[in-house]
Amino acid sequence: MTARPRSALRESQKVVSRIIRENPTKLIVQDMGQGKTGATLDALYVMLSRFEIQHVLVIAPRFVAANTWPDEIRAWAHTRALSYAVAVGEPAERAAAIAKKAEITTLNFENLPWLAQHIGSVENWIWDTVVVDESSRLKSGQRRTKAMKVKGADGIVKVRKGGNITRFGVLTTARRKISRVIELTGTPTPQGVADLWGQIYALDQGERLGRTKSEFERRWFDKNQYTYEVTLKPGAEAEILARVADIMVTIPSENVAAEAQFIPMKVRLPEQAMRDYREFEKTLYSEPHDVEAVSNGVLANKLLQFANGHLYKEDRSVVHVHDAKMDALEELIGSAQGESILLFYGFKFDKDAIRKRFPHAVVANESKDFVTDWNKGKIRLGLAHPASIGHGVNLQYGGRIAAWYGLTFSLELWKQANARLPRPGQRKQVLIYPIIAEGTYDERALTILNAKDATQDRIIRNFTLRT
Repeated sequence: MTARPRSALRESQKVVSRIIRENPTKLIVQDMGQGKTGATLDALYVMLSRFEIQHVLVIAPRFVAANTWPDEIRAWAHTRALSYAVAVGEPAERAAAIAKKAEITTLNFENLPWLAQHIGSVENWIWDTVVVDESSRLKSGQRRTKAMKVKGADGIVKVRKGGNITRFGVLTTARRKISRVIELTGTPTPQGVADLWGQIYALDQGERLGRTKSEFERRWFDKNQYTYEVTLKPGAEAEILARVADIMVTIPSENVAAEAQFIPMKVRLPEQAMRDYREFEKTLYSEPHDVEAVSNGVLANKLLQFANGHLYKEDRSVVHVHDAKMDALEELIGSAQGESILLFYGFKFDKDAIRKRFPHAVVANESKDFVTDWNKGKIRLGLAHPASIGHGVNLQYGGRIAAWYGLTFSLELWKQANARLPRPGQRKQVLIYPIIAEGTYDERALTILNAKDATQDRIIRNFTLRT
């Protein structure tokens, strides 16, 4: 592959590079597919070349850490000179990567606790610069897991206080050893401004929004003592956004690829299945399938399962309900006339049922070469859970058709997954087919996603860089 010259950086990428070089801490918001990785690497290249920084740790979703960052380092003529190591995979592979002490080390979020254990002490932390790719994964702001019951060697069950250190906890513990923290995301507030605390704390250690999540919530939110529902106090959103205005910036998007076209595929459930669905929704119990939802919160998830065609029973066994969506998928595959389809699924039984009907399907997180094979056009039906492949993965070279077998309530997963194909280098109009069961929770999920998207867009616009 011919490396791109540095002169090929787009104007928005040059702006991002300059912001990173001029600011030791920043939350940079930019739409998916706008080249945040290449722009960040350009800034890191300059600072490493000038000896302003020594070692960079890139924390990213697994596929992004293993594929996107290494691919992008090799894609640019000037960044190819940088040494890098990928700390993803088996413990021995990770340990070998850490031992290299490369200029850039990539690590997936899940392995942050392992890293803390591996180096043994924060004093052994060597990375003076940290890039958090998809910083919205820090939104929970939880430093340790909840206390848990543990059975000792003597058979006695004890409560281990404090729990294990979390990913966020590792980062905040090492924060005093880090001089630069750059956060990148296209979806900073999928659930509203409440998602900002963890991301901002990792930058300023509580200076703007409070030193604890509880302090943040007490100041700007009301919590219902019975339902635990959290709502913003009057004027709170504007005050929160004003406090982070100097540390957060939104980069205007460039038209680098045509916008995807959404084509909902509406399917009707069989009459008996629809009657069973309505009865289940009303009573929280499906007598024909012996499945119960213990609360309204559980019911929402069960109704999405029902719409997809299967249900989990209490013992995690699976009961078949209908094939309406499976038949729609078969129709879509037929109409694609051999073109590759990237299919997002929500539940394990979806994946299992799809593979049973279509044995040629390849599951993303079960194939280490999925990204390469997809982009070479070797995969006709790729299955991916949006949580495993939705962030930063470049799949634009292998196809233009995506579909949703079942919807999600997560705006972050929805937007990130939908941005895998319409990226720079995509030469065709991207078509996205949500398969929606009429009269079911599918329709409500889509309404909720659209409402959340409007809220996030309003927040993002507050920080748009004026050029």
